[in-house]
Amino acid sequence: MAGRGKLIAVMGDEDTVTGFLLGGIGELDKHRRPNFLVVEKETSLAEIEETFRCGLQGVPRSVSHPAGAHSVPLTVPRLPARRGFLAREDVGMILISQALAEQIRPAVAAHARALPAVLEIPSKDHPYDPARDSVLRRARGLFAPDELR
Repeated sequence: MAGRGKLIAVMGDEDTVTGFLLGGIGELDKHRRPNFLVVEKETSLAEIEETFRCGLQGVPRSVSHPAGAHSVPLTVPRLPARRGFLAREDVGMILISQALAEQIRPAVAAHARALPAVLEIPSKDHPYDPARDSVLRRARGLFAPDELR
C-alpha cells in the first residue's frame, strides 16, 4: 500500500457511525467490504466480534460423495470473504463505542499490536468512562507502572 494512507474503521450504534460517515470516513475496499459496522438490536455478538477480529475466510464443511464413499473436508469461501478490521491491512485505526467494546472486551484486550490502533469512544446513550478503557489503562502503565496494580 505504498503511497496510500490507512483507513479509519468505526463500530457503534447508528447515530455514532452515521456521524463519522457524514464526516467522510466511509470507504469500500476492492472486495466491496465497508470500513464500518452499524450495531443494532438484531446484531449478534458473534458478528460484532467477527467484524472486529479476523473474520471468516471460509466455512469448513464436509461433502459426501454419491457412492457413499468418504466425506472430504472442504473450505468453501464466502464471497466476498469477510475479514475483520484487525486483519485488514488498509485499516490503521478502529474507533469502537465503549459500550460495544465492553461486550467484546476479551477481543479488545487481546489486541496488542500498534496498528491498527483501537480507540474507545463515547456514544449518545453511554458516556465515556476512563476507568473501563483498556487502551487508556495500558497507556497509563507506560508512564506510571504502579497504577496498573
